[in-house]
Amino acid sequence: MHRNADRPAPRHTSNLQVHRLIGGFCALFGLGCLIALGALFNIAATLDQQAQQTSSFQANQALQQRLLASRQFLSSYAVWDAAYEHLNSQADWQWAYEEKNVGESLYSASGYEGVFVVTDTGTSYALFKGKPSESPATAFIGSDLAPIIAQARKAAPAREQVTHFVRFNDWPAVLSAAAVRPDTDVLDGEVRNAPVMLFVDQLTADKLARLGEGAGLKGMRLEEDSSAKTRQPYIELGDTGFHLAWNSPQPGHQLLWAVLPPLLGVLLLLGLVMLYLFRHALRSSHAIDQSLLRLQQSNQALEASEQRFRAVAEAASDWIWETDRHHRLTYLSQRFAKVTGYRVDEWLGQPLNQLLACDTTPLLPWLDAQVDSDPQQLANLRCAYRDHNGEHRYCRISARSILFDGKLAGFRGTASDITDEVDAHARIQHLSMHDALTGLANRNKLSRHLEQLLLRGSDAPPLALLLLDLDSFKPINDSLGHAAGDAVLQEVATRLRDSTRDGDLVARLGGDEFVLVLQGLDNRSEIDRFCARLIDLLQQPIVFEEHQLHIGASLGIAQSRAQGFDAGELIRCADIALYQAKADGKHTWRYFSPEMSQQIQYRRQLENDLRRAVQQQEFVLHYQPRYRLDDLHIVSVEALLRWQHPQEGLLGPDTFIPLAEQSDLIVALGRWVLLEACRTAQQWPEHLLVSVNLSPAQFLRSDVVADVREVLLETGFPAQRLELEITENVMLNDIEGALGTMLALKELGVRLNMDDFGTGYSSLGYLRTYPFDSIKIDKRFIAGLTNQSGNDRAVVQAIINLGKAMGLTVTAEGVETEQQLRALGKERCHEVQGFYLSRPVDREGFEALLADSGQRHDAS
Repeated sequence: MHRNADRPAPRHTSNLQVHRLIGGFCALFGLGCLIALGALFNIAATLDQQAQQTSSFQANQALQQRLLASRQFLSSYAVWDAAYEHLNSQADWQWAYEEKNVGESLYSASGYEGVFVVTDTGTSYALFKGKPSESPATAFIGSDLAPIIAQARKAAPAREQVTHFVRFNDWPAVLSAAAVRPDTDVLDGEVRNAPVMLFVDQLTADKLARLGEGAGLKGMRLEEDSSAKTRQPYIELGDTGFHLAWNSPQPGHQLLWAVLPPLLGVLLLLGLVMLYLFRHALRSSHAIDQSLLRLQQSNQALEASEQRFRAVAEAASDWIWETDRHHRLTYLSQRFAKVTGYRVDEWLGQPLNQLLACDTTPLLPWLDAQVDSDPQQLANLRCAYRDHNGEHRYCRISARSILFDGKLAGFRGTASDITDEVDAHARIQHLSMHDALTGLANRNKLSRHLEQLLLRGSDAPPLALLLLDLDSFKPINDSLGHAAGDAVLQEVATRLRDSTRDGDLVARLGGDEFVLVLQGLDNRSEIDRFCARLIDLLQQPIVFEEHQLHIGASLGIAQSRAQGFDAGELIRCADIALYQAKADGKHTWRYFSPEMSQQIQYRRQLENDLRRAVQQQEFVLHYQPRYRLDDLHIVSVEALLRWQHPQEGLLGPDTFIPLAEQSDLIVALGRWVLLEACRTAQQWPEHLLVSVNLSPAQFLRSDVVADVREVLLETGFPAQRLELEITENVMLNDIEGALGTMLALKELGVRLNMDDFGTGYSSLGYLRTYPFDSIKIDKRFIAGLTNQSGNDRAVVQAIINLGKAMGLTVTAEGVETEQQLRALGKERCHEVQGFYLSRPVDREGFEALLADSGQRHDAS
């Protein structure tokens, strides 16, 4: 009985402890509520202050960008040989206004209310809202122009301009001033009395509204300085008597009204819940006993689960490994023995880096780095090892740290054998950089070789580029067939290799065209002797099936010290020289000279026409369908840009896109193509994807993610129906930046397609790193599907299998024959595109194709 009487004492002690805990929890809860409310009000005040600072920064940035844009736009008119000629002494109204060189479009298209040309004696040219005016500039502008004119002339030699805030017709405006000067370098004395061109951009309500929208601000407006200034931020506009104001967002107040009522409700609810929980705290002790019993049962289930895990681990295709914190192996699954040929007990207790090695990253430091990484993300590393037979193999290991009580206990991971994948990648990479027929470098390798040689510019050793074209080759091909032509090309490749040094490069561009890159040759007499020997060597007969075949060669030569250090320019100059050599009778060589370059003048004229075409919207889109190979049903369409030139007719992108990429015109063109394609495709069937090409220059010069988001919002086009085609050059220019941009594009919901796959330096690595949904096999490999050599077929087969293994849609472009289509069908390619199925057509033509495809699909 005494033992039973003493039993309630522990329960009473337990109740006292529970009551003390309840009191402590109540005190902590009250203190936490006060701290939370205080923190909330402090956060609200901080958010309001930060929002006001941010809006001031955004407004200043938007205004400065508008001033910069106005100066740059003015510079294109003021720094102009024609403007200097027609506006220097006496304004030529016929040239300026009637011919629209400095005319009404500056108001209607660009929004400049005032355009003036002023001299020391007065105003020689004046436009008010696009119309000629006899009034001088001072009649409109309420500021002294003399110091502005002096500043503009002083800035002229450096091609700079000045901007001021002035009153124009008693309303604030941005005045941009620049001296009219030729587009050549000038001295101070030459522009001391030069006329000054003034562009006046009046800050109207509409312009301020657009300015505010661009900066993400509301209520942007002008207020007089004499009016009472509110707590809203503002920007002074010089001596105009006005300042720029806007409505600064107040996220803090919004946060308080949004969070405070539910927070108080939550705190009240928590208080009630705590009262309920404390009331039943004593009753929970019995439940704890029951929980301990269930815990024992759970442990037994855990042991059974561990047994199941071991069974799965032994049956998996990957082998599983574990190490202690000193990187010594403590566990290897039985799959390890089957893959490597080693016994498991041979390696237990050995350091992991004795089994595996990585050329680029030391294995053990990489493992140690996983301790601080996100445990939800599994790190991967490619390693090499030698199996039991001494064969070199590759595996991809994943690793994650093992923690017990917050302390590192070791590492755990898996290893996947990827030897076949690495070998396939190496083969694809080799085939993509070499000509399949001759084994010479192809255009891709030539481009990389030239970029490396010319990287240092004038500090690089001299370089001679010889573009070689075979003479009398086509008759051999036509009379004896492609087998004879292939034999000739292979023999020519051998002779070219034997004629060059180790540091030189011989490449085949295609057909019977070759390129020789000779380093360290700058003396023309040495180059002449080399060309003479080369032509003599190529004129030696080639024996093929008891036939003696005779060919010749013509050479075009470009030199880096003479033609510059741009690879494309060197090839272009050598090509022009080659045409000159053929025109002079073949079997000879010619050096490039500026007299040959009428194409340069054509290019400059085309660039000027392109700028005009962007302003006048002379572009149209054509559409080339993409077919599902199983049933030849249209599943996608690629939007292709065309230029409707007033004189030369419809021009393809190869003619003008390179020019646009050298300037900011590519940004405007890219946005227009994206907007037009989405707007047009909005009317087409919902299953149809629309594919738009993105230029690498767009990635460098614009915010692609913002452009795509704005177009999708403006057109209402579903993001999942938009596919963006991206070439490898985008990744080569900026690996980290490109990855971030692509991930952001994927977050918008669009699809990403790697264009021209197979020609890049490390396309397989990009497929693993970048979030692509599909790949396009380059048309050069498709063109070679029917060749007897079979190299291109092997490349195509490898790419298709690789795409399927990685869950990507594979498209073959450039399908031009039925034989190519059948070959792709045998390889089970997903989609095809090319002239054999349909050329690019205009909108009406494509909609007719779409209707016809739909009828055939319904009939089937």
